[in-house]
Amino acid sequence: MSYIFEALQRAEAERSGGNVPKDADSVVDLLLKVEQEIDRKQALSELPLATTRAVSPEAGKFVPAKVLLPALPADARLVCLTDQGGLAAEKFRVLGLKLRNLRERRKLKRIVITSSIPEEGKSLIASNLALNQSRSKVLNTVLIDGDLRRPELGSRFGFSRNLPGLSEVLRGERQLAEVVYKLEGSGLWILPAGVTPENPIEVMQSGRLQQLLEQLETFFDWLIIDTPPVRPLADTPLWMKLADGVLLVIRENVCEKKQLERALEVIDASTMLGVVVNSCSSNEQKYYYSRYSPAANPEESSPEAKR
Repeated sequence: MSYIFEALQRAEAERSGGNVPKDADSVVDLLLKVEQEIDRKQALSELPLATTRAVSPEAGKFVPAKVLLPALPADARLVCLTDQGGLAAEKFRVLGLKLRNLRERRKLKRIVITSSIPEEGKSLIASNLALNQSRSKVLNTVLIDGDLRRPELGSRFGFSRNLPGLSEVLRGERQLAEVVYKLEGSGLWILPAGVTPENPIEVMQSGRLQQLLEQLETFFDWLIIDTPPVRPLADTPLWMKLADGVLLVIRENVCEKKQLERALEVIDASTMLGVVVNSCSSNEQKYYYSRYSPAANPEESSPEAKR
């Protein structure tokens, strides 16, 4: 496993065919250059797919049911929306780069974000990762609240809990186009959980979930899915069977070794993308960030992505 800044160095070295440039103005500048190059490559590689995408009134673009203005609560911590130049947002950029590099070698559209137990910050990670991926001018991103038991994404963005979403589509009460919303001020689309059903697993096993994901894939390049914790519910294993990859979120000083081991037993190794360590207190990157990002606070706890 390696710290994410080392992944940044490798990604830039691979892109340039040599050593990482030492005269980069900032980490943000370096990340943007790498992102632009990856976008360029993926735009070229996906041109043939453009003719197979579903057509809407906007010539192949998804038409939002409604454009939502976020009313972020004080504890939202959506750094990829409110503090794009900060240290935490930079770490999400590196995580996004790792996923986009991996996408060049395998099918990777549906990404499940889960945790071993509650309160590890999976919804926070899913939201910021989706916001980061939505910055691309080439690849479209939709954030899906797949936790029909304790939906959190709506409240994190300041939306009403009664906003129709996934559960209404799975029950056949709404069409998909009626419940996918555009987040004003960003390139992100959101499919909320909707009103909590009495029996979530029964709703998910209605047979409509696979069809729904296939529909979304005709319009979106990234499907970031926030799901319940792995154990003891059956919801997340169902999501993982339909996913291209799984990111497991663990929180420092919260997740115990046995809980992590049990979670890993449930996840298929072939879909395991890696682990995101939330609230990591490691200071091993202090020199790196103090050199390249004067505005960054190296003492600040923030997510670490490990593989």
